[in-house]
Formats: sequence, C-alpha cells, structure tokens
Amino acid sequence: MQSKRGSPADSKTRPRGPLRALQRTPIALTLTWVAGYVDILGFVFVYNIYVAHMSGNTVAMARHLSRDQALAALRHGWPIAIFVVGMIFGSILFEAQVRGIIRLPVPSTLAIETILLAIFLYAGSGLNFEPNIPPQPAGKYYLVVALLTLAMGLQNVTIRKVGGLNIYTTFVTGTLVKFAESVSDMIFWIRDRMQGSFKLRRRRILQVIHRTAHFRHVALTASLWVSYLGGAYCGGLAGNRYQLLAMAIPLGVLFVITIYGAVRPFIVLVEEQW
Repeated sequence: MQSKRGSPADSKTRPRGPLRALQRTPIALTLTWVAGYVDILGFVFVYNIYVAHMSGNTVAMARHLSRDQALAALRHGWPIAIFVVGMIFGSILFEAQVRGIIRLPVPSTLAIETILLAIFLYAGSGLNFEPNIPPQPAGKYYLVVALLTLAMGLQNVTIRKVGGLNIYTTFVTGTLVKFAESVSDMIFWIRDRMQGSFKLRRRRILQVIHRTAHFRHVALTASLWVSYLGGAYCGGLAGNRYQLLAMAIPLGVLFVITIYGAVRPFIVLVEEQW
C-alpha cells in the first residue's frame, strides 16, 4: 500500500535536499576553523609565511623589496600568486559544478583541498621540517607553500554567501569589516524604532531584534572570527606537541565535510536569504 503524501513513510524515502542558508552556517564556521589551524601551522613550519590570508605577506614583501632583499620578497610574493590562482581555479570549479558542467557527488573544491593537504602531510613528513626554518632545497620550499596556499585559495570560494551575507572563510580582516558594518546597521535599526515613546518601544525591540538580519549578521561574523581564532589556537597547541603531524587533524575534518557534502549538498544554484 502506498503511503500518503507527507506521511512519515514518504519522508523516509524522499532524498534530502541541499542545505539552506542557516544550515550552511556550521559548515562555514568549521571551514574557518580549518583555515586558522592551517594558517598557524604554515606560519610556524614554513618560515613565517601566511598561507590563508595575504595582507601580512603583502606587507612583508614590500618590506623586503625596500631593503633590496629580492629572495626574501619572492618568498612572500609566491604564496600571494598561488592563492590568487587557487581562488580563480576554485571559482571556475564552483561555477562549473553549479551549472552542471562538472558532475561530482562531493564539493569539488573541498575534495581537491583535502588532496592537497594530504600531499603536504605526506611530502612534509620526509622533509624534516623545523619551526621557522625554510625547507631545503628551495624547490621543496616553494612546493609546500604552493600546496597550502592553493588549498586555502580553493576553500575561500567554497561557501560564498550565508544568509545573504558574503563571507570569506580565510579572510579574517574582511570578516571584521563585515562585523563592524553589521553592528552599525543594527544600531541604526534600533535608533529608527526608538523614535517617539522610548519606554513603550524598548521591550518590543528587545523581543524582535534577534530575528533581524542585522543581528544575525553580527552573530555570524563574530562567530567566524572566533572560529578562526580557535582554529589558530588549536593549531598552535597541536603543532607544539605533534609537529607537522598536527596537519592530520584539519585533513580529517575536511574529509568528513567533503563526504557530508555528498549527503547534504551545500553548493546550490541560488543563495537563499534568511
């Protein structure tokens, strides 16, 4: 006997759809945690090179150029170039998968990122890395930097928007900018509703403010910053104890998210609003 539409039996057999805006928030927070974790390990074990955000590398490159230190400038310019290549490549993959040009059961960018980190862990295990000492010879240094920065560039375009807000899982400065803008918008939202009789409106504002997009954007951006900070903190602790093997932790997290993306897709054609 066929079950009626909407019955429990029908809901069990119906395939689960893609994650909606709010449901993608934990994925974004987890990827941001991974970015902070990988960034601190790259900074410690690859000669103070940032692999997840490029502002520090740009300043360091300019500083070395001003001192006629071409080789040192190249060391900081290399990750910038590879990071941009990773974002371009990732954007192409993202769009191709959204358009159905590439048909994969998992998010293509995260799958490649997972492979890149696995290669880094395998290659790095034979390089005898020491903190703040560039891997030798130079070719190996540029290889391991490329593996990490390409992975982070790919990740940065995996989840572009959550709840109508553009986010960047590896760009903590941009997250703080979005946080400040959202706080400002929320302040003016409150001000506009406090005109007139303040005592009559205050309680109602407190009751509904958590439902507004402004409040949710503040909470999201603050959570992203905390996730990045937490990832970097965990990476620092694990790196001190397990050295380069600590990279196995974010590698495992990415693997789980990638497999989960096959069950509940979070790359969708249209970004929903909150």
